[in-house]
Amino acid sequence: MSPDIQKHLEEVKKHIYINPLEKCNLKCKICYTQKTAPILSQNQILQFVNKYKQSQELQTITFCGGEVFSLAYFPNLVNTLSSQGIFIQIITNGTIDKLDQFDTPNMINLIVSLDGLPEYHDSNRGQGNFKKSTDFLKKSILFGFHSEIFSIVTKQNLPNIDTFELYLDKLLNKKMMVTYHPRKPPKYLLHHPISNIVGETTNFDFLTKQEMLEVIKTKNVFPPKNLGCYQIAVMSTGKVYGCCEGVRPLGEITEPIPDLLSTLDKRIQSWEQANNLKNCLGCSDHKFMCGIKEYLEIAQMTTV
Repeated sequence: MSPDIQKHLEEVKKHIYINPLEKCNLKCKICYTQKTAPILSQNQILQFVNKYKQSQELQTITFCGGEVFSLAYFPNLVNTLSSQGIFIQIITNGTIDKLDQFDTPNMINLIVSLDGLPEYHDSNRGQGNFKKSTDFLKKSILFGFHSEIFSIVTKQNLPNIDTFELYLDKLLNKKMMVTYHPRKPPKYLLHHPISNIVGETTNFDFLTKQEMLEVIKTKNVFPPKNLGCYQIAVMSTGKVYGCCEGVRPLGEITEPIPDLLSTLDKRIQSWEQANNLKNCLGCSDHKFMCGIKEYLEIAQMTTV
């Protein structure tokens, strides 16, 4: 394993991802998750975290769903973990306000999903939800939470990205960090071995290859330009993957942590042996790679 990838992998192990549930209070038109029934209990999560800490330094946990704020136990869970010195990131749609139930806002980063200007955002996520989410953000800033924006890009909202950023800065009276997530290409959605959900495409068209490359080149994006977004990711089913959109489990939540970490190491080594992408920090699935492998290959060829 190259020194750069090895160094990055050791940092990655200090940050885990937990998806306690797939269910959500919204019905976004372009969602591609199955909204299945299993939900991890607070006890299951705490047991896994405590077990993880016995084997590996843990600094940060990112929670996502579904919508984690719909869980009754969620504020107490976060308070318990942050009292242990763990920094918490929460990916949320920002429509359920429980902000006054958290003890240490400065230990929490809220990553709120906003897909563009109000009319466009509400056309995907439901009427009035842009205001709910931005009111949530205003309150989070007032309470001292860290906060940022996660935004899905389609052909319709792509031309308005710069306007969207200026609009947010003025509305929230703060310069907001925005991470853009180009809508998953059809090839990914139609061949995904778990979900196979495309969602609506009318008025939410996929980017062309050139548009995708331009967003990757000019904006802060997820997956990151150099990949390296793998991590231990615990899902509501109790399976543990090598990233938040993994397709091949590393194992189960009940398995020993050293075994899960060892399997992740082997996956990264396998990626390195199978790929020739330069300046990339690896992926936990050398074939799938979040559906963007061909775009990275094109980008590499155009810079040679």
